[in-house]
Amino acid sequence: MERIKKLCYEQPLICIICVLAVISCFAILSATPMISNKVGNPETLWLKQGAFYIISAVMVFIIYIIGKDQIYDKIWIIYWILMVLLIILAIEHFIYTRLWPGHHIIPLVNTSGGATSWFNFPFLSLQPSEFMKIAIVIALARVTKEHNDYYLIHTTESELQYIWKCMKVVVPPALLVLLQNDTGVVLIILVGAAFVIFSSGLRNQWFIFGLSLVAVILIIGAYLFIYQPEIFEKLLSSHQVDRFYGWLDPEGTYNKEGFQLFNSYGSAGWFGHGFQSVIKVFPEAQTDFIFAVILTNYGFIGGFITIAAIVALDIIILKIGLDSTNAQDKFMTIGIIGMLLFQQIWNMGMILGLLPITGITLPFISYGGSSLLSYMIAIALFIDINTQNNIMKNRSVIQ
Repeated sequence: MERIKKLCYEQPLICIICVLAVISCFAILSATPMISNKVGNPETLWLKQGAFYIISAVMVFIIYIIGKDQIYDKIWIIYWILMVLLIILAIEHFIYTRLWPGHHIIPLVNTSGGATSWFNFPFLSLQPSEFMKIAIVIALARVTKEHNDYYLIHTTESELQYIWKCMKVVVPPALLVLLQNDTGVVLIILVGAAFVIFSSGLRNQWFIFGLSLVAVILIIGAYLFIYQPEIFEKLLSSHQVDRFYGWLDPEGTYNKEGFQLFNSYGSAGWFGHGFQSVIKVFPEAQTDFIFAVILTNYGFIGGFITIAAIVALDIIILKIGLDSTNAQDKFMTIGIIGMLLFQQIWNMGMILGLLPITGITLPFISYGGSSLLSYMIAIALFIDINTQNNIMKNRSVIQ
């Protein structure tokens, strides 16, 4: 017991990840009756998620031994390897949807949910875009640190140069992921990038400009949707349009676009309907709607425990990153926190009908190897940062 207390004190991330692993596997097991057999044997998905966590733990240990500085130094090599994989997927999606509909010509590539984003291996499906979002944040953190070290005084010219450098890192992979028809990951990438950029020390004028630009885009989108729906539908793919209409009118589109969202509504009281209860059935219960499963089966108490664990994770990561004396660690922390918060809020918001369904999963809870492995890379970096923070604290105490 004393060893566990010491571990939780020195490395709280490890403890909270273990809690999230238990919640995730139990939630996926609870969703078993609602899981389609198209993704494999529903009864074994929770075991696979457990295996993903074990694989992730091994990966975390390896990265911890290697050290975060090695990842920082090799980030551009990692970035370009992932770029090549994204190019392959984008080409394959174009062939599958336009050139030769319904046919894959590149081995191991898979299309699911309207997106061509996976390489299928015998025991694992890998989604390069999930790993790219982490690589982009690390790369931007490096770019930001180097820029700030070189330009001690910020001017309009130096800030424009910085923004251009960031755009060259973010825009190409974001466009490639968009060409794969994976809007959710594109949004996550853009949010993570925005958090890093706006934490770089830019002057307030850029914040005003950024918020104004977002507002203009939303106003134009709303205008087109209300007054020019034909143009609105041309700007989006049919898959994206269906999800948008399903969000706005889940009951009226119940037999098609609104099926998932409408079935996620309901009340389960304080303690829910019980283990593996099937009150309503909705697709993707193990991924997009895993939080709805938790609420259905375990009610307010289950939802509260899950949210408390998620909030604890965010607070621990933020504290570790901000305690670091390394500027690159701080910038990476802000980017990772931005992506996590965005996914957490969006996933829960779309279940409540407040936001459109975009295929954004709940990090560390939803089923999926690529998402979990990618975020566990970040967790490994934070464990290393925390170790260095503890060493620096011990040195200051001794002195």
